[in-house]
Amino acid sequence: MSVHSPNMMTRSNLALAVVFTGLILFSTVSPIAAATATSPSSVRTEAVTPIQKFTLTEWSAPTAASGPYGVGVDTNGKVWFTENDTNKIARFDPTNNNFTEWIITTPKSDPHNVFVKLVTSSNGSVTRIFFTEFASSKIAQFDTSTNKLTEWALAANSNPAGIYVDENNVVWFAESGRDIIGRLIPSTGQLTEWTLPGASTAPGSPALKPWSVYVQVVTNPLYSNRFVWFTEMLGDKIGRLEVTSNRLTVWDFGALGFGVYQPSDLTLGTFQTLPVTIITSANNRVSVLGNDTGGGSLYQEAILPSFTAGPMGITYDSRRNAAWFSENNIGNIANLNTTNVLAGRLFTPTYCTIAPLTGSPSCSSPATMLSSNITSTVSSPVGISQLVSPVATSTVGIHQGPVAGVTEYSLSNSTSRPTYVSVDSMGNVWFTENNVTVNRIGRLSVPYVFQMSASPSTQTINPGQTATFSLSINLTSGYPQPAQLSLLNVPSGVAAVFSPQSQNPPFSSTLTLTTTNSTTTGSFSMTVQAVSGGETAIASITLIIEAVKPPPPPTFDFDISVVAPTTETVNQGESASFSLLVGLVSGSPQPVTLTASGFPTGVTYSFTRPSGNPTFNSTINIFTSANAPGGTYPITITGSTSGLTHNAEQTPVLTIIELPRDFNLSTTVAHVTLVQSSRVDMLLTVTSVGYFNGNVSLSGSFSPSSGLTVTFTPSTVLLQSGGAVTQSTMEITAPKNTVGNYQLTVTGSSSTPSRAHQLTISIQVSPCLIATATYGSELAPQVQFLRDFRDQQIMNTFAGSNFMTVFNAWYYSFSPGVAQYESRSPEARSIAKVALYPLMQILRLSEATFLAFGPVSETGALAAGLLAGALIGLTYLALPLFCILWPLRRRISARAKARVIRTTICVLALFLLGFAMSEVFVFSVLMMVSSAGLVLAALILGSLFPAVIAAEFRRTV
Repeated sequence: MSVHSPNMMTRSNLALAVVFTGLILFSTVSPIAAATATSPSSVRTEAVTPIQKFTLTEWSAPTAASGPYGVGVDTNGKVWFTENDTNKIARFDPTNNNFTEWIITTPKSDPHNVFVKLVTSSNGSVTRIFFTEFASSKIAQFDTSTNKLTEWALAANSNPAGIYVDENNVVWFAESGRDIIGRLIPSTGQLTEWTLPGASTAPGSPALKPWSVYVQVVTNPLYSNRFVWFTEMLGDKIGRLEVTSNRLTVWDFGALGFGVYQPSDLTLGTFQTLPVTIITSANNRVSVLGNDTGGGSLYQEAILPSFTAGPMGITYDSRRNAAWFSENNIGNIANLNTTNVLAGRLFTPTYCTIAPLTGSPSCSSPATMLSSNITSTVSSPVGISQLVSPVATSTVGIHQGPVAGVTEYSLSNSTSRPTYVSVDSMGNVWFTENNVTVNRIGRLSVPYVFQMSASPSTQTINPGQTATFSLSINLTSGYPQPAQLSLLNVPSGVAAVFSPQSQNPPFSSTLTLTTTNSTTTGSFSMTVQAVSGGETAIASITLIIEAVKPPPPPTFDFDISVVAPTTETVNQGESASFSLLVGLVSGSPQPVTLTASGFPTGVTYSFTRPSGNPTFNSTINIFTSANAPGGTYPITITGSTSGLTHNAEQTPVLTIIELPRDFNLSTTVAHVTLVQSSRVDMLLTVTSVGYFNGNVSLSGSFSPSSGLTVTFTPSTVLLQSGGAVTQSTMEITAPKNTVGNYQLTVTGSSSTPSRAHQLTISIQVSPCLIATATYGSELAPQVQFLRDFRDQQIMNTFAGSNFMTVFNAWYYSFSPGVAQYESRSPEARSIAKVALYPLMQILRLSEATFLAFGPVSETGALAAGLLAGALIGLTYLALPLFCILWPLRRRISARAKARVIRTTICVLALFLLGFAMSEVFVFSVLMMVSSAGLVLAALILGSLFPAVIAAEFRRTV
């Protein structure tokens, strides 16, 4: 028997079953981060319910000792397989037990794996069978429509094994004898071969032995590619070739530390709905590999429950979420349930790029890609058909499992050597039994069982009425087949209709039974029958037909109608009414009480007749208050009596029009101009609009935010309705450091509306009026000096800013008149320049004194003020004072003069104490008094002391 089974190599005897989930997507989707790995592989299995039993049917191949090997099922349900010991391909039709065999033209070709493909051509859809010829190193294609066999010869000792045909009918295969992955385009004969890294240089003596291939089409918005997955049995690896870039990714099982792994066959499927690669291993394992994320792939494995099972030929069953494979050494068919939730471990691959394409890193020699054209030979083998009855049909149950998701089912012969498996469209699992003494193909099929139930089971009707029953037809096991419904024991005069009458389980149907007025009364038991796939399910129902009973005496009933109108619109404070009719519908009259609902707050109602025996009329009168909220209100009129309640058939609608309730704010001017450190009072007028009546709270805010303040006296005013007017005094205060234009928003707030009024406030810098008039311009150097000394130095201190508040109040009381006079008199301006010259020099000396104490110094401000006051008194007042004291020098005693000077010095000391306390406690009012008093005291001393000394000197001369 020339079977090249990967499971005939050495295997480890491991007992722990482990399976895992691939939690990471393949490159077909965006990669996601791998879960934290556990080492060694840890398992957390979920409870699963495997299929408890299968129907096993086996057929012997017509040719003795043929060695059935590869297997596939076409779209018509026909099973194709290779006979590697008799050099044939064969087809089996399970509908009539007919086998057809074709002898392959090349003798002793040893046909291996098979791939069944439905191809669309100019002649329509054609089934083509692709297979590998292991011994003769050929790729073959058999066309069922023409019975033509086409063969393409590869290099000697290529030994092709696994084969896959993609959606473009391109053939991919593994050359196990030369360590090559190959691609053949049948339409052109173009052959492309990728020699894998570490490949043998001696054909027929492989170093890697690639065995199985699977092609994954990768399409995303960025690129389209093909990933060719393959196993290396001797290399102990699996690989993935990205055809577009020649990038090769390799997972080395030797790195896992489990000894020799020998991966044989692989397929792609889903594990927990995520794409994964599922691999069988000659080392008694079945494994799942997730996507490579750059840092590694998730990997887990299941060590099979049976020792030395020898798994082979894996295929994915999407309908059951399972991967099916054979256990070649012990005669089992097994599956891996892919709905388990398991933990994984990281499996880090390596990467390289196969020449001639370049990439980083490049693969080691002799990793290359070469293309050539090869010719084909075409022959017409004769097919020989034969009917073969099944050898046996039996029921097989679970042999072992589920263990970590793996369930095993034993075949009738433990030495049958099951090799490859395939799942048809009905869910049947087909397999080959390669042992030449057994020489069979087999099928595992789920027994078809369905059930039916009816609800309710009993219905009671009168003649002439209908009854309905809900039928539920559910699938218990197997794959659905049409179920035909029928009703048995139908009594005369009853018609039965199913909707629907036939469908695949599971489905629901409604059975309608219709009677006539003459249908016989009584209790009738009937049977609903469902026939599907040779199976029958029944449900029992009972129809009770009772004679029509005389109607009961009429019970009391009434109705309510809105006679007129159905809509009313009123203003707040007005009333509305709706006319009602309470009518008798049936029975003897009973008292009916009327109520209404749906009104907003502030609305009341009354009925002209709140209760009575129908039929009677009533009117609902509705009263609105002045504060009733406006809107449209549907009114529910309800009549109730003992055990019976009805609403009016029409819904009257009340619309309340809300009257105006507002107020206005106004001032006599819209623009106010202030200078720094000043205030202004103005009247704010508040006028009511419409029915407004209530308190209005006044407040103000400035934009941009500043030190400006506004107060209202009173801050809350009471308004009466009907255009009433009230006023509040609004005082606006400008602080010393504020300048520019500001928006004042005055807000009046009440429980209903809120209104705002805006004014523009302009704050100007305190002007040096007399100096400006004297020197002719605000830009004159002298004026600039005075303003800078005041605003940039003195005003930036606490003492200086408070002094300037007092000074400005005094200065601006007379300076506008003086400045106006100067502007009209050139002579006055000339005199003023002479008069101001000493003052300018005194102030420059004061500035130097201020700066000597450092910038923004409170002590500097004090020293500058004392110096300025003393020098101004000396310069401007000492001589006039001397002139006054000279005539009186004889009359004023020295004691009186000393007392005046001492008093002035004491006052100066007192103001100094106040100055110190103001600085410590930041008391602005005290600082205003103290700073102004200090300057005045210094001025008096500066003028008095020299005048007294001069007068005394003149008196003694």
